[in-house]
Amino acid sequence: MDQNTPAFGVPPTLRALLAGAPLYGESVHRDLYAYLALTWPPLVVGDRLGLHRMVGDSWPMAEYLNGAWAAAARLLDASRCGRPGRGAMRTFHTQLAAMRAELGRLLDLRPAFDIEFDRNYGFSDPLDELYGRMTFYCAGLGEAGSTQDLIGLAWDAVRGAGPGDDDMPDLLATAVGGTILQGDVRVQWHPEHALTDVVGQWRSHGRVALRGAVVPPAAPVRSLPALAQAIIEARREPAGDGPSILVLASVEHLPGTAKAGEGKPGVTASTARGEYAPVAGRNLPLVVVPDLARVKRRLVREFPDCERIVDAILAPLAGRSFAWLSPVLLRGAPGSGKSRLARRIGEELGLAVTVYGCGAVADGAFIGTSRQWSTGRACVPLQAIKRAGAASVLVILDEISRAGTRTDNGRLTDGVLALLERETARAFHDPYLECAVDLSAVSYVATANDTTDLDPALLSRFRVLDMPRPTVASLPILARSLVAEIRRERGLNEMWLPDLTPGELELVAEHWRGGSVRTLQALVECALDGRHAGPAN
Repeated sequence: MDQNTPAFGVPPTLRALLAGAPLYGESVHRDLYAYLALTWPPLVVGDRLGLHRMVGDSWPMAEYLNGAWAAAARLLDASRCGRPGRGAMRTFHTQLAAMRAELGRLLDLRPAFDIEFDRNYGFSDPLDELYGRMTFYCAGLGEAGSTQDLIGLAWDAVRGAGPGDDDMPDLLATAVGGTILQGDVRVQWHPEHALTDVVGQWRSHGRVALRGAVVPPAAPVRSLPALAQAIIEARREPAGDGPSILVLASVEHLPGTAKAGEGKPGVTASTARGEYAPVAGRNLPLVVVPDLARVKRRLVREFPDCERIVDAILAPLAGRSFAWLSPVLLRGAPGSGKSRLARRIGEELGLAVTVYGCGAVADGAFIGTSRQWSTGRACVPLQAIKRAGAASVLVILDEISRAGTRTDNGRLTDGVLALLERETARAFHDPYLECAVDLSAVSYVATANDTTDLDPALLSRFRVLDMPRPTVASLPILARSLVAEIRRERGLNEMWLPDLTPGELELVAEHWRGGSVRTLQALVECALDGRHAGPAN
């Protein structure tokens, strides 16, 4: 171990460790300290609230990371005065085993659909990487259970590597060697700060075994049903840069002659097959998460009283490869700006926004209607995907508490239930197309004045955030953003429609003392229109 190694640096990735790279600083505590500092910067400055936000608003996970950071920091401080004592090292090793077990328990509490979704689409979670590092550490310290888990991690790394990757031979040798040896390790004497080179032993054994390996000829491809074959071919198609998913596998089962992938998504056709052929059989792009700091600045500039809500909605996006919001319900008084905030969040994230007014909706047409009716149509989320030509869109369920409650023709709220569950949405059966579609990348934000009469089953699927009452202190900022929006609607620039003057702001303030943004918008429009009426009016 190099005592002069900087505390803050870039440690090797777990994949690099499995391929044979040494630990950062050649010690567990330095490697752990550097990884924690690099991945969760709030730990370095003691920002507990910032750390809480980075881990998805989970206090147990935030406290866990604080504990791991403290344990590594104590040993790092001791090493600055020379090699840490035997007792300190043994204490730290015991803490590592306990920390690995506790992290595994916390990760197991995640919803199963989140774990499966990340695994299916190759999204990585830094907490999973941390658990893998803990497993690597504990295996090198001789914990038998960890060595078995390390074999699985090695095979996961092999699956994630490409044939042309430089580390592919080392990763494969490690996985093969560990499997042949069934996780056995020849424990050698080593100093207290060092680890047994488990990966090195497995890799050496795997290389020997692979030298005589013979690749058998590929088995002939058996014929598959048309729909399954279409799915396979679509997944083989290059998706281009960025993440993507297959929303609609095929339209071959529908009457008509249109071919999957033909035409433009926005073009209207006379048949269901022709209408959805442009988005069938090919991966549709997912909107990449933009610069969240910039998005927050722009939103808080428009909604100065809603910073807490903006933080709560944007924080889970950190680390995601594409923009997807867990279902959120904005609850607040009429005119508090719920719908406008929801729409602006979608726009700033780059998502195509569909506002679905739920007031007085007395049927379940939101989830689509059969083609046997003359008014047949696909479900609203799939229509939004077709218009946008992208798999990730935002659907705003405006005033969801005002939806009808009669069940004669189905209820909106009953239909929405299935789409809010990502596991169900991944294979949602659309009645119009009569096949399964993947709607798992669609985001939903609902608004309501009150949630007292909402179905508890529906309410439990949303994270409810209360809209604050806009204050008169925010009047200049709110007025400026409202004028900008009016400017866009009227197709004018700032020269033709400048912001309110101080005198106009004072006039508006006399009639608005906080509360409804809708009322404020009417007053702002009145002040702007008054410019043309003249001072006598």
